[in-house]
Amino acid sequence: MALIKQIERRGRKCLSGLLCAVLTSSRKTELPSDPSSILVIRTDNRLGNLVLLEPLLRSIKERFPKANLEILASDVFSELLENQGYSVIGVDKKGQIRNPWKFVRLVRDLRKFSYDVAIDAAHPHSFSLSGAVSAAMSGSNCRISTSTGKNNDEWYTHTVPAPLPEWHESRALHSLGSVWDRWPAWSPPFLISRQSEKRDAVGLHVGASGIKKYPQDLMEKLVKMISGRIHLELYWGSREEKDTAEYLGRNYDAEVMPELTITGMIDRIAGLRAFISADNGPMHVASALSVPVIAMFRVNNRERFAPLSDGSEVLYAPEGADPAEVINIIERILNHS
Repeated sequence: MALIKQIERRGRKCLSGLLCAVLTSSRKTELPSDPSSILVIRTDNRLGNLVLLEPLLRSIKERFPKANLEILASDVFSELLENQGYSVIGVDKKGQIRNPWKFVRLVRDLRKFSYDVAIDAAHPHSFSLSGAVSAAMSGSNCRISTSTGKNNDEWYTHTVPAPLPEWHESRALHSLGSVWDRWPAWSPPFLISRQSEKRDAVGLHVGASGIKKYPQDLMEKLVKMISGRIHLELYWGSREEKDTAEYLGRNYDAEVMPELTITGMIDRIAGLRAFISADNGPMHVASALSVPVIAMFRVNNRERFAPLSDGSEVLYAPEGADPAEVINIIERILNHS
């Protein structure tokens, strides 16, 4: 297995080097002091990553108010940024696999815009070949990303130092703009909602990916303990999560949310007094809406991905947070709101 991994790493490095030689120029390009068009690239299918990108986008608009800013993002969650007034080019990743001509057309369309700057806002702690290729294929002569090593840095004309491990992910992504002088100070992600009135309700999202998911038996205990104390709304995303929410709704006093659009979810969560969740995208949405979040982490990456809204608290336990601790925090939030 170790040998296979080594071969895979070497193969990826060779592929990266070959593509870099073909797609990029060794000529250094000066950083435009006042760019008129900027492309920011983040194409993974993760809702939370687009929320964490918001401070970078907001600061670009503040620093270069006359520039045309566009975001290349997965079409699965592009509504999140469009809802906030940003121009998004949606990427149909699955469709491109089925029909490679979609990728060719995307590259052709990107090159029509003649971007002054392309910012690869992929994972700030490791190299993303897809992000590097997207930046190169955009046609921009000025390409910015985080420094992840000598070979990978060759893809870009400008890089920022790798962020410290304890930096919040949104702060690390925001630092991509620090190549410019007078770069605005970082502040937490912020989303605007059409909802302005609070409901006397607490939300609970029942899902998360992989090991981050809150255990089913603890989830049931938590819902049982909340039932009767305050109105509880159950949120879900996938079919499996819907089944979990409906099971809990049938057996306890809890309201199962209908299938929501991104905009609908934002408006609904914004009206809550508190939001309970594992580490997932809706957790970051609630935090950016200034809703207090009780975040139940099973992976110890709290500093990088913790909710930042006032009143939020993180419970870290590899086996799953104690429901009684969650209840104590909820009561404290409700008593002070």
